[in-house]
Amino acid sequence: MQAEGFRAEDGLLTVTFIMLCHDSAERVIARASRLLEEDPTCKLIVHFDRKSPISKYRTILKALGNHPRCYVMDKDRVRCGWGTWGLVEAPLRAIRYAFKAGFASDYFYLISEFCCPVQPLIALRQHLTMHAGREFIESRDSSWIKGGIREDRYLYRHYLDKRKHPKLHRWMYRLQKKLGMKRKLPTDMEVRFGSQWWCLSIETVHRIITNERIKALFRRSWIPDECFFQTSVYSFVDKFELLRKGLTHYEFDEKGIPQEMSLNMWQTRQYSAQKFFLRKVMEY
Repeated sequence: MQAEGFRAEDGLLTVTFIMLCHDSAERVIARASRLLEEDPTCKLIVHFDRKSPISKYRTILKALGNHPRCYVMDKDRVRCGWGTWGLVEAPLRAIRYAFKAGFASDYFYLISEFCCPVQPLIALRQHLTMHAGREFIESRDSSWIKGGIREDRYLYRHYLDKRKHPKLHRWMYRLQKKLGMKRKLPTDMEVRFGSQWWCLSIETVHRIITNERIKALFRRSWIPDECFFQTSVYSFVDKFELLRKGLTHYEFDEKGIPQEMSLNMWQTRQYSAQKFFLRKVMEY
């Protein structure tokens, strides 16, 4: 693969969006339709959580399934419990599909159905072209975490969905600590953290999906979507090419819970001009 190998006729770099969804079929269709209409060069891969109602999935598939630049994942969908590996496996499968089926672009941008554009998509492509080769992802030390366990997220194995089995999840964690089952990190690896909403170059995502070493470490970690990609990029990329901030604006409260946003809030407050999506927007 060569950098900038997918430039469009306008000379700008191109984007493949990966959209993680689980809630509203109407919102997914509206957001997807806007992306595909506003950027005629983009591609879109939609992953609808396998544990969400099949009726909603069929509605999405009927509305978007025949669009030539949109792929609605089907048998390759996974269950995406909060804090579990599914939130990493879903975009990994989307990326693999992109390479296999010709849906790859210069950049891959991970969003959700709750991420809404706040600038014209051509402005995003202009920004990526101006900074070609840079990686847009938060990659910080454990002080980024607002609350709860930090290093123990990955130094111990977490097998269960904490929201479904809170007592058993806590018991298994405490048992491992009591038995001294803490894992040792490779000496050449530094675990990094940050928001899961990233925008990465095609070269970097290719390296990520082919690296089994980092994947093996984080498969049984807790909330791996906030450390797997962040650690991978930090390990692979020259630090000069790593911009340790994403292109999606989000806000957490003091407990680390994402706050609902609105387009009106964006318009009335002074936010960074280098943010192109707003999360978590419920309206559509």
